[in-house]
Parts: sequence; C-alpha cells; structure tokens
Amino acid sequence: MVHDPDNATNQPKQEGSETCTEKPIKYVRWFPKFKRDDENGGAQEEVGPRVAHLHLAQSNRFGTGNHSYVYRAPLTLPAPLSAHSPTGQVTVAAKLAYPRCTAHNLLRNEARVYDSFPKYVQEEYCGYNIVPQCRFPVPATAIVPKFFGYYLPVDERGNVLDNHHDSCSEEKPCSVKWPSPILLMEECGKPVEPSKFTLDQRTECFSLILRLRHMDLYQGSFYVRNIMIQPGPLTLPPAERSYDRPSFRIIDFGRAASWEMYSTDPARLQRRIRTWQADRDRDRLREGFLAHVGEEVWRARGELLIDDFTF
Repeated sequence: MVHDPDNATNQPKQEGSETCTEKPIKYVRWFPKFKRDDENGGAQEEVGPRVAHLHLAQSNRFGTGNHSYVYRAPLTLPAPLSAHSPTGQVTVAAKLAYPRCTAHNLLRNEARVYDSFPKYVQEEYCGYNIVPQCRFPVPATAIVPKFFGYYLPVDERGNVLDNHHDSCSEEKPCSVKWPSPILLMEECGKPVEPSKFTLDQRTECFSLILRLRHMDLYQGSFYVRNIMIQPGPLTLPPAERSYDRPSFRIIDFGRAASWEMYSTDPARLQRRIRTWQADRDRDRLREGFLAHVGEEVWRARGELLIDDFTF
C-alpha cells in the first residue's frame, strides 16, 4: 500500500473527494517474480498477503532526472518483519516516472534490466577482483543498487495497470494521465566528483562499467551523475563506515540493454524480417551492440578522468 498525500504517483481524483489520494493506494509487485507467487497451497493461505506500506512525501524528494523523480521513502515491512530503527521502518529510494509515455517506458525498461541482473552484482564481498583493462586489482564490490522490486498500481476493479506506448519515441512523447509505477531500490549516496578522487578511486569507478561490459550489457546513459558514492565499506556497521573507504554504485538503467534484450527488440526484429537477411542482420546487430559498449567505455574514461596509461 502506498501512502501518497501529495499525489506523487499522479493518481486520478477520487469521486466525491477533494484530493486524489486520501486513502492508501494499492500496488502489486510486478518484478521480480518468485516461485511462491504461483503457489496456492494451504500454507500460503494461512500466511495471507504480504502487505508493506510505502510513505511518499514531496519534502522527501532528493533526485530529479530527465524522466523521473526519486524520493527517500520510509517503508513499513510486512509483519512480522521489522527493522532495527526507532520506527521499525527501513528507508528506500522510490523512483517514479514523469507523466509522459516515454518516461513510463524508460522506468519499465529499467525494471526489466534490474530484474535481469544476477544477484552477485548487487552484493558486497570481501577481497578484490581482477578486471581486464585495469592494471591493478579493485575491491570486489556490488556494481548496482539492491533492487527491491517494480510495482504497478491496481485500479478500483482490481486491474493491474501496466500502461505503455511502444510506438512513441523520446523525440515525440505524449502526455499521459496514468498513475506512475514505482521502482524501489537501495539508496546509494550522492554523485561522484572524480576530480577529488585518488587514482585508485577513479579506477574502481571505471571498473564498474568494465564489469557491465563483460556481462554483455551497456548502461546507455553514462555520466558522473549516474555513479554514486557513500561511506564504506558496506560490510561494516554504519557507524564504522567512512569516505576513506567509499562504496560506489552505477544507477539509472532506463536506456540500458543487455545483448539478449538488444537482439530481441521487436522494432529491430521487424526490420530484420523485412530485409529477409536474418543471419547477416544479426551479425550487424552484434556489431552495433559492441559499438555501443565500446563508445560507453570511452565515455566513461573521459567522465572519470582516466588517462590512457593510468588504468
């Protein structure tokens, strides 16, 4: 349930009410899918639905991008879960789309990308990684924030609202009145400032994009504002963390694509069908994908102030 007194979710006005969101709004998890979602055993019926409560407020907005707002939001966990905090709540980052169809498409794509990540890219480890192109080992950290789910609104008739326009482009978007989906993830600090970093820290940031490259994935919008820094290491309790050993994450995957997603994109597949050269076009697709990846690595090198012979 989402508590949204400021209507950050862009809900339609409720009949007979002066405001849009007097009551909590029902959302359901769309990604990730779990095996238990399809189970209908007696044990699940005894447990009942798992209901959490997300609290959105205009005053808690801490990020604004080209297609979304990000809120720092308290989350009350489903009983009997509780956090070790005065309120028993945890704090998450909640990302919501602008009222444009392309903004909804980007948020939807970002959820798909997060859902496709293997668990290890969101987990912290002790030790070091050898990352090709880096001349020395880098800390074995997560690459991206922890993903807590992508949630869709449910209307009064119980329909899940998965609205999107596949035919619109960012150059020609249209305004929409749909309620925004919500993407929940770990809050990871503030944007980096590479000019203030040591060579080791810049190299560690650079290693994150290289690790995505080795996963056959490009981020699609690489700027320093999309790399976050927070006190670390996260393997220590919060009181023992510091910026002397920071933790980095890459965020914003609205324009990202893996090779699998890129090569099965419906628009590209339709073009391949029209040309009747599927095998040759697949090779060209692969070349195009690798060109995207290579360009992103070069862009990252410039954004992170990495010289040709210092990484």
